[in-house]
Amino acid sequence: MRTSSTNSIMIGIALCDLTVLSDNVFERVNSYWLMSVDNLCVNHNTYWYEMCQLIGDVLRTFCERASFWLGVFLALIRLLIMKVPGNPKVLSKPILGYILVLVLLPISLSHSLYYYSGYTIEEWGYPWRPGKE
Repeated sequence: MRTSSTNSIMIGIALCDLTVLSDNVFERVNSYWLMSVDNLCVNHNTYWYEMCQLIGDVLRTFCERASFWLGVFLALIRLLIMKVPGNPKVLSKPILGYILVLVLLPISLSHSLYYYSGYTIEEWGYPWRPGKE
């Protein structure tokens, strides 16, 4: 499986897509099965739950963006392998795919962290009480 650059890029895409899917499943299972909304007097949004949600959102946007750009570079590498005259051994080595993954992931992560740096979660200093309604 790790014999060419396209396979190593596809491994990176698969890991990113798996992360996005697992975050989506976590949110759906948590909201539909674990936290019922039948009792409005119970606040399920604790500090740690909101922190996990924020981390999940950062991971989801980071991996969505990285998966897109890895797909673009996968198509570009395939095009270059087909169109470069001669034997493109440098483009076919798996190390090129690993380098692309290791370069694109930090760039995408820094963009997502910059976007989410304005978000803050503050813990309430007093216990939550339901409204008078």
